[in-house]
Amino acid sequence: MELQIGDSQLHYDTTNCQVHIAGSMRLPNMQEYDAITQFLKSAAAQCKEHLTIDLSKLNFLNSSGITTLSLFIIHASKTGKPQIKVVGSQDIPWHTKSLSNFKKLWKEVALEIK
Repeated sequence: MELQIGDSQLHYDTTNCQVHIAGSMRLPNMQEYDAITQFLKSAAAQCKEHLTIDLSKLNFLNSSGITTLSLFIIHASKTGKPQIKVVGSQDIPWHTKSLSNFKKLWKEVALEIK
């Protein structure tokens, strides 16, 4: 499953339940992020136990994008499934500052900054 939106690319790898998000997300408002929300929910529905969201190649994400990911994590926390792992990169400054906030939303979120 693939989605190209703005300057970003999303790819869902069904063999290992991983969503890879790359590029730069600068969509103007929350409504523009609805396609991303649906993409993530669709991936989660196909992956019952664990879902990895790999952001290690996502260079920029605006506040609406961070809110979208946060709302998705809250949605997953309500059912407890799938377990979410978020992967980031030490080379991208906003990853080390912002991704840890996902654990505040759901303590079960696994976070890997490599």
